[in-house]
Amino acid sequence: MEASPLAALLGGVAIGVAIGALLPRTQREAEALGPLGKRLTDGAAAAARAAREAGRQEIEALIPDKDGAKEKATALLGNVAKAARDGARSAA
Repeated sequence: MEASPLAALLGGVAIGVAIGALLPRTQREAEALGPLGKRLTDGAAAAARAAREAGRQEIEALIPDKDGAKEKATALLGNVAKAARDGARSAA
């Protein structure tokens, strides 16, 4: 302990945490810590919902508008067909 008091302290804390985790919760602990656990759980759930919604919006922003893409493809094909007709008329 004299050579490394910090290691001894950390080892003691780790042993205390392990023993505390193995002991069953008492009714008084449940009463005292229950509301805190509920707030933590509710906060984590809200954060997960917000992250999921933000991710969904990002994905939707990356996906092109289907109707707009269809209109552009139709217009492009129409322009190609018109160019082909005009080219055939010019050649004739």
